[in-house]
Amino acid sequence: MSIFYRDARLFALAILMIIAAGASALLSIGRQEDPTLTNLFATVLTPYPGADPARVEAQVTEKIEQELREIAEIDSMTSTSRSGISVIQIELSQFISDQKIEETWSRIRDALSDAARELPAGVPEPEFDNDRVGAFTAISAITMRDNRKPQRGIMRRYAELLQDRLRNVGGTKFVDVYGGGEEEIRVVIDAVQLSELGLTASDVSSAIERADAKISAGQIRGADRSVIIEVAGEIQSLDRVRDVPITSANDGRIVRVGDVAEVRREVVDPPNDLAIVNGVPAVLVAARMEDDLQVDGWMARIKRTLASYEKELPYTLQQSQLFDQSVYTWNRLMGVLTNLGIGVSLVVLVLFITLGWRAALIVAVILPLASLISIYGLQLTGISIHQMSVTGLIVALGLLVDAGIVMTDDIRRRLAAGTDRLVAVQQGIARLWAPLLASTVTTALAFMPMVLLPGPAGDFVGSIATAVIIMLFASFALALTITPALSGWILKRPSPDALEAAREREANARLGLFARSIDLALARPRLAILGALILPVVGFGSFGTLKAQF
Repeated sequence: MSIFYRDARLFALAILMIIAAGASALLSIGRQEDPTLTNLFATVLTPYPGADPARVEAQVTEKIEQELREIAEIDSMTSTSRSGISVIQIELSQFISDQKIEETWSRIRDALSDAARELPAGVPEPEFDNDRVGAFTAISAITMRDNRKPQRGIMRRYAELLQDRLRNVGGTKFVDVYGGGEEEIRVVIDAVQLSELGLTASDVSSAIERADAKISAGQIRGADRSVIIEVAGEIQSLDRVRDVPITSANDGRIVRVGDVAEVRREVVDPPNDLAIVNGVPAVLVAARMEDDLQVDGWMARIKRTLASYEKELPYTLQQSQLFDQSVYTWNRLMGVLTNLGIGVSLVVLVLFITLGWRAALIVAVILPLASLISIYGLQLTGISIHQMSVTGLIVALGLLVDAGIVMTDDIRRRLAAGTDRLVAVQQGIARLWAPLLASTVTTALAFMPMVLLPGPAGDFVGSIATAVIIMLFASFALALTITPALSGWILKRPSPDALEAAREREANARLGLFARSIDLALARPRLAILGALILPVVGFGSFGTLKAQF
């Protein structure tokens, strides 16, 4: 590895490659607030209107569970049968691979379809929801301006328009609307007038059903083929419903729906969900970003779409952004990066005091290079920049400087002994590569349980250990290549007498302080024991005052 010392051009090429790879990774690697978690949870909802809990359990819940028990990847099921509804919570095994998770969800959907065939009449197919992990990246609210009376139907339609716009933004995973309520066309019959015409509510309902063009009007059969006949004019407006004929009177007059009923469009009441923003009704539009993208870049595209959308809103409506994850992500990462900068500064300061400015300069160069290599390694392993991966880089700070310090100090001692610079570099690498490799591997193995931790817990904290391991091996590689070259070029060769005098002064200072502390402890043993217990007792006593935060 002394080739980097002997060939300055190769050394410069290596530095440029590290900077280029690290900078490229830094610009393209995903940035998000938290790690992406593997989804192992799902909920199955099956309504059974009017049924008591015992009937729901016997006729719905047990039949669905019987189908699901045949899927070995399901680790546990928890069911609740209430009046009119069955709820089943599903958790997959933590030890199945990511590739097999989607296959398992597909098999569960097939099993639910099979179970639906055996459910009682009037029970719809079970609703399957496996989107139980992750948070929305952006949330907007559609509200009425100037405290006007809420028009939920209008608010919902404009919310759905925004939903379509956000779906077309690159990197958007999905968009949901909350609080809008479902709209329906309500036909309010005049019972008195209907009775005078000798008609019933069933006559009106049947007439509207027959007028729906989605229903086949007949079929023509031939020798070779059959043709289905459908009536043109699908019901798309309220006037179309009003014009539906119910019956013909004896005088030739046609009785239509609009003659005996009021037709209007309304929001279902009571609504299934409500959204209240600052005390007023609203409709929320929530969007989630694709995994492992740069949240700030995606959010910039979302804001441009929102700005264009606001220009098309009527004056009575307004759009306001309630949540922007990029702001929280940026603040969180800035806080973590600030800690990273403080850690680097403290390490360099300590090295400057203990080893001198030349050795401190070498380590100061190695730290950013190791960080760039680590970011490139994180990108290769599919890990984004988030609070846990950056935390791993901070944890590794105190570990990665060890290899550089040991290599630098060994080469400095050899130079002080009069060894030629090239020989000192070669001997330092030959002597230390095996111990440094052993210490790197053993430290990496200590973090491997976190890397191998299965399930969502492993997804969340595993990136800390992965970042530490990557940074340790980056430090090891630099300690055998870049660090020896820099040490051979930068370190000053002190005279043997000066080095020996410095070591003697340092040893005497340490031994003198140690001897005085031993004498004091032996002279006052109780005071020494009390002094030794102060910090542990205070530490345990103050544990309850710490804030509980992940």
